[in-house]
Amino acid sequence: MNKKEKRAARCLSVQLLYSFELIPASSINKLVENFFKNKDNDLDEIIYKKKEIDYAKKLVKQTLNNSESIDKVIKQKLSNWDISRLAIIDKIILRMSISEMFFIDDVPKKVSMAEGIEISKEFSTKDSSSFINGILDAIYNSKNITADTFRITANDNKIYGCMDIAASNYNSKATIDDGSCKY
Repeated sequence: MNKKEKRAARCLSVQLLYSFELIPASSINKLVENFFKNKDNDLDEIIYKKKEIDYAKKLVKQTLNNSESIDKVIKQKLSNWDISRLAIIDKIILRMSISEMFFIDDVPKKVSMAEGIEISKEFSTKDSSSFINGILDAIYNSKNITADTFRITANDNKIYGCMDIAASNYNSKATIDDGSCKY
């Protein structure tokens, strides 16, 4: 996809994630279906290509699958501010940008950051882009934040790490899905 198509997909992702915040759907496909079924007049002018919708779905899936752990990282970077006080749209843009930075391999992190900042100028307040830039930059420059920080990988969506009660030790590579956690 070219730069313009990726931007369109990211903007669609923001809108889908916002819809999900308001009315959670049972699946990504259902979310997309409901979104296009209930679109308003402003969206009538926008015609999305299949590859834009596919990329948007991929980005939404990664964002939703990892939102809890992404929020923990955002909380670490907020100074004297609670995540619950963030504007919903700013939180969505941060989540989406961070998700793309750490879970979508073919996009350079700096590009994800720049896109999040530019998209915030379109969807949020005039001050939001500076705020989003500060948070994304702090995360980007943190040497200790990697995809492993989030404990959920883009490939398998397994939650890593569990306490093996019988052995009284923590196994960071164990997953609930592979049966290596014993309770």
